[in-house]
Amino acid sequence: MAIKFKALIGFTRMKDDELMVTAATIIGAMTDNVHFEQPTLALATVQELLDDFSAKLSAARRRGSPEETALKNESRLPLEAALRQLAYYVNSVAEGHLSTLLSSGFPTNGAGGSVQVPLKVVGVKLGDGRQSRQVRLDFESQRNVLLYEYQYRLQGENEWSERFATSSSRANIIAPLMVAERYEVRVRALNTQGTGDWSDNATIVVR
Repeated sequence: MAIKFKALIGFTRMKDDELMVTAATIIGAMTDNVHFEQPTLALATVQELLDDFSAKLSAARRRGSPEETALKNESRLPLEAALRQLAYYVNSVAEGHLSTLLSSGFPTNGAGGSVQVPLKVVGVKLGDGRQSRQVRLDFESQRNVLLYEYQYRLQGENEWSERFATSSSRANIIAPLMVAERYEVRVRALNTQGTGDWSDNATIVVR
């Protein structure tokens, strides 16, 4: 019996990071996608919900108070609801056509092994930013990855900074940093299948 392919609509069991990556992947894939020109929910609205969830997730991780965690959990619910609404729309348009479904960025019941956990990020390069106390971060992009995380710290320290998310492998600016201090930076890639290994550390003395 032939499989009827469909975008998956269950998000409640996803971990916070996985949900954030999935949402970013979907928004990126559906933007200017000729198959899905009239989504039932504006992608800008979904992006606002994702930004709110991402900010509250970062706050909860930084401070870890019960209030911050509750705010994070509350902000997750409307994001899940928005993604479900988009999934119903995608399924109605695609009508089981696998390549169309995959172009939406949604995880599907027919993706099989086509998407793998990301590889270790390579080619991490640091350079001076346009202004003092800024560092520019570049690295090699990967296929099937629309979100990366990076952290930095003073060389020799044990604790890394919070994790910062970016969809671009080019011209990421880290600031403000301390002049004449040596910093190290690491990067990893995320997709709907999981999280890749951290890159080797790159270092730079801040101007």
